[in-house]
Amino acid sequence: MSSKSSLFIAVIATVLAACSGGNAPPPVDPAVAAKAAAEAKAAKETALYEQMRKSGSWDIAVSLGSEVLANWPDSTAAAQVRKTLDETRDKAATIANTRRLAGLWSYTVTAEDGGTQYAAAIASKDAPKLPSARLRLVLRQHPKWGRSVYLLLDNATFDCKGGCATLPVSFDGDKPQHMKATIPPTGEPALFIDDDKGFIAKLEKAKTIAVGVKLKGSGEFNAEFEVSGFDPSRLPAKPIK
Repeated sequence: MSSKSSLFIAVIATVLAACSGGNAPPPVDPAVAAKAAAEAKAAKETALYEQMRKSGSWDIAVSLGSEVLANWPDSTAAAQVRKTLDETRDKAATIANTRRLAGLWSYTVTAEDGGTQYAAAIASKDAPKLPSARLRLVLRQHPKWGRSVYLLLDNATFDCKGGCATLPVSFDGDKPQHMKATIPPTGEPALFIDDDKGFIAKLEKAKTIAVGVKLKGSGEFNAEFEVSGFDPSRLPAKPIK
C-alpha cells in the first residue's frame, strides 16, 4: 500500500471517529443521576402520603411522611410534606386517644329474669394501694331494677365507719359536690350513687370524674375515671325484653 493510500485511510478513520463521537450522548454525572432517583422515590412516597391523608388514615400518613423526611430530607417532596406533617400528627394523636378512651370501657349483656341486663364499667385511672384491689365505676340497666350507678370494689372493702352517706364527686376538676350514696343491705362490695339519672347526665358531658372514697386498710382514695369514651348506645334507656 502506498503512502498516499495509508494517509487517505487514516483521514477517513479520523473523520468517522469524529462523526461517531458527535452523535454519542454526553456522559452522565453520577451525582445528578442519584439525586434524580432520590427525588423520584421521595415523590412516589409523598403521593402515597397524600393519599393516606385524603382517606383519613392519619396514622399511616404519619409513618409515610416521617419516612420521607428521614430518607430524603433535602428533596422537593420533603418540603411539601413538612407543610402538613404537624397537622397530620395532631389528627393521628387525636384519633389514637379517642380509641384509647373508648377502650377503657367494657360492656356486658346478660340474660336476666324478665329481660336483659346491660352494663358498662370502667376502672379507676390509678389502682387503690392494696394488693390486687380494683375499683370500678359501673352503669347498669336492669330489666326489673332499672338504671343504677355504683362503685364496685374488688379484693377490698369500703370503710363506712365515718359514714358513706355522701361522696365528694368532681366533674372535670370542678369543685366537688356531695352526692348521696347507699351501701346495699346484702353486704356486696358496691356503693350505689342515689342520683343515678343526674350522675349519668353529667358523665355524658364530662371528660373525667373524681370520686373520694375510704377503703379499709388504705384510708382515703381519690378515684379518677377517664369517662369521655363512654358510648350511651351500649346502655339502652329502656331494657329490651
